[in-house]
Amino acid sequence: MALSLDLRVRVLAALDQGLSCRAAAVRFGIAPSTAIRWPGQRRVTGNVAPKPQGGDMGSRRVEERAADILFIWEARKDITLEELRAGLAEMA
Repeated sequence: MALSLDLRVRVLAALDQGLSCRAAAVRFGIAPSTAIRWPGQRRVTGNVAPKPQGGDMGSRRVEERAADILFIWEARKDITLEELRAGLAEMA
């Protein structure tokens, strides 16, 4: 689970006021590496919001087959997962 935006803002404000990353980590109960990483994220992206989590981040197989999945689903919206799997196997 990502740490809250409010916590991120408070940690960065403390760092901006001169607190060291390690001292901020102790004060706010976060890992020192987190207090080191957030200012870098702000510099690079201009944003401190948490990055998206979840999804098929490793293989991207679902995204690669999105058109096929939607094609099969449009033809029959009450399809089961097993039927979808079989349909995808036929298209491969």
